[in-house]
Amino acid sequence: MYQNSNPKQRYLVMNELTLEPKQEKVLIRLYQPLVGALGVALYQTLLEEFDAYQPLSKTPALYNLQELLDCSLRQLFVAIHKLEATGLLTTYVSHNQVMGDLLAFKLNKVPDAGYFFNTDLLASLLREKVGSPRFSQLSRTFARNAKRQERQLENLEDVSASFFEVFRLPDEEVMDPSSEVKVAARENVQVKDEPVQLKVKQVDWQFLKDCFARYQIPASEVDRCQGEIQSIMELYGLSEQEFVDETLPTLHGSYQLNPAAIRKSLAYNFKADHRRQEVLKQQEQGQQVAGDQRDQALLTEMHEKAPAEFLSDLKKKKGGFSTARERFVINNLQSQVGLAPSLINALVYTCLNYQSVVTQDLAGRIANDWLQKKITTPEAALKYVRERALNNQQKKRSYTPQRTTEKVTDWSKKEFNDKIDLSDDELRKMLNNINPDKDKR
Repeated sequence: MYQNSNPKQRYLVMNELTLEPKQEKVLIRLYQPLVGALGVALYQTLLEEFDAYQPLSKTPALYNLQELLDCSLRQLFVAIHKLEATGLLTTYVSHNQVMGDLLAFKLNKVPDAGYFFNTDLLASLLREKVGSPRFSQLSRTFARNAKRQERQLENLEDVSASFFEVFRLPDEEVMDPSSEVKVAARENVQVKDEPVQLKVKQVDWQFLKDCFARYQIPASEVDRCQGEIQSIMELYGLSEQEFVDETLPTLHGSYQLNPAAIRKSLAYNFKADHRRQEVLKQQEQGQQVAGDQRDQALLTEMHEKAPAEFLSDLKKKKGGFSTARERFVINNLQSQVGLAPSLINALVYTCLNYQSVVTQDLAGRIANDWLQKKITTPEAALKYVRERALNNQQKKRSYTPQRTTEKVTDWSKKEFNDKIDLSDDELRKMLNNINPDKDKR
């Protein structure tokens, strides 16, 4: 998953595609609910930008796309990531010594409805977006065919966002698609070609089975828990070998995998050594960023780091360490609440700005508030938190009580006056008032 805060970075389109009327229907009616109107507009714009004879020095910059689509750079990358995650776009970085890093977009053809509905992740996500009645109606309507030509570039690195980096589905939906998704797949069984290939975290399931076979764990156990295994590896950023190493302490002589026990063990004993190449590159290059650029670096970490790693790194920066209880909290946010890893990272960052540890009570209250406000991305979360803090500061200024001071007499500046101007009669009357019994005597 790639993101950059430089609007002057150049890009090119690697291949030419023709969007046929039937494919356009699939793009609008099936993909638009997933990638949004901006994602569809970006895809259609890139279709028109292929030029096989364009020199690299004349390639446009990203701000050209911003002007065409009337969007911010952040919104542009969100749209790019959604297209990548749904298989419509593959993004490469061409490391050119003269021109610097160059983004290369390879457009993938819009598949037929049959391809779409036979891809469980896409079909399940569409059902979540549009609801079961609309989904069932859409599953009966489309057909196929398109061609494409490709442009070859050297030194390409695939930096496309994976499905689970952008979208989140309940574990039970990943393991066993709903009945509507299965019905849609049967309705489109006439498909002959391979279904759409989504970019997800690549797990070598055979290697995993071979590793567990050494400990007499049957391959059927890996198949049974496949959805849970992928979810755990996504959350903690584990490789296959790291997952096996973290699973072994939970077996206790049993030959069955227990995903709940594995999550609990990881919350107490997170050991995995993770690498995030893009963040390291930025640190090595010594980029000095301020204001929005600092926010962009923070958001990049939120998008790229697993929640357990993000928590550990943030606590180290503050001079502390992450606790097992804190890892339990972020584990529950994913497994029970269903928050995306990047949003969990934003929630961790917010909690640690209020207090020194992430607690279930504070995290729950913040998560509830965000979900009720329809906040589902770290970008929206940071903006909301800062706007709320600013409003609170303004309210405090508005209701600050005005202090009033009372003027007192400075007796040190008064002159003493011992002159008494009284007549004899007035003095006699005054004394009589003080001692009224005097005359009676």
